[in-house]
Amino acid sequence: MRGSETGSALLVTVAAGALVSALAAALAAIVMLEDAVEANHRRGVQALYAADGLLARVVADLVAESDWSAIQAGSGPVRFGVGPVAVTLPDGSIVDAAAETAVLPPAGGGSGGSGWRLFAWGRLDDLIGESVPGAAPFFLAAWLRADPAGANAGPPAEPPAPPRPDPGQDGTAPPRPDGRLVVRAAAFGPFRVRREVEAAVAREAGVVRVTAWNVVR
Repeated sequence: MRGSETGSALLVTVAAGALVSALAAALAAIVMLEDAVEANHRRGVQALYAADGLLARVVADLVAESDWSAIQAGSGPVRFGVGPVAVTLPDGSIVDAAAETAVLPPAGGGSGGSGWRLFAWGRLDDLIGESVPGAAPFFLAAWLRADPAGANAGPPAEPPAPPRPDPGQDGTAPPRPDGRLVVRAAAFGPFRVRREVEAAVAREAGVVRVTAWNVVR
């Protein structure tokens, strides 16, 4: 009897040890998964801030341009374009800003990237002029297109009624917007991290203002 009792106790001990090992492995897997989710979330937040920073940079460049006609025509200057438009990120993924241009949604929906112009691109370190400790190696790109809701989207189907002068004014019609653009900025990071923001920018009487801003993805 003692031999069988000893064997049973040994079996229980081995089973308990295996159960503890399985629980420890499961706990380690959960911790690793939580760490990966947290790291991915952190990279996503950083990418959003990076895209927003590039958007602010492009808006500042538009403020410095007195005439947007060349920009709208695709011949205006590129103020932030550093290195190639296609890069390989540390995880081996490839980001091609020119290819991304072709798949951007055009004004009014549909498919294709008609109307967009690649205006700015480069790495985050190049944008701010120094490396950011703890930040992922993001690649940034920004595009412009004419705002179809603006005055430069083409003549309306019917001529608009002439504006009425404001009371008390000298009879001069209020100024019409002399330029409207849509700016989209994106930040690409390792492990398919991608964040995009978009803004509508208008120039009226020489004053540039952002009329809309939203997170695209």
